[in-house]
Amino acid sequence: MRILSFLIALLVAATIIVYPRIISTDMHSVPHGWLVGLLLGMSFSFVYGVGFVPNNRILRLIFSPVIAWPLIAVCGGIVLSQSPMKFF
Repeated sequence: MRILSFLIALLVAATIIVYPRIISTDMHSVPHGWLVGLLLGMSFSFVYGVGFVPNNRILRLIFSPVIAWPLIAVCGGIVLSQSPMKFF
């Protein structure tokens, strides 16, 4: 499950870095709130994927696929639905 989390985070990061126009064509129409959620989910997946396990129970829950994957799915879906490429 750690490898899958790492690969999902890597895919999100690579997509945003290689092709940023998938999110928006200009800086004024970027869905900033949803993009922050997507990037948080990506970061949480990276943390879990590299094997970091915090001692704090709350942080252990936050840095788990239970939180990270739904954040990526929901926020990524909304960002893609508002993108100029019209995926949905």
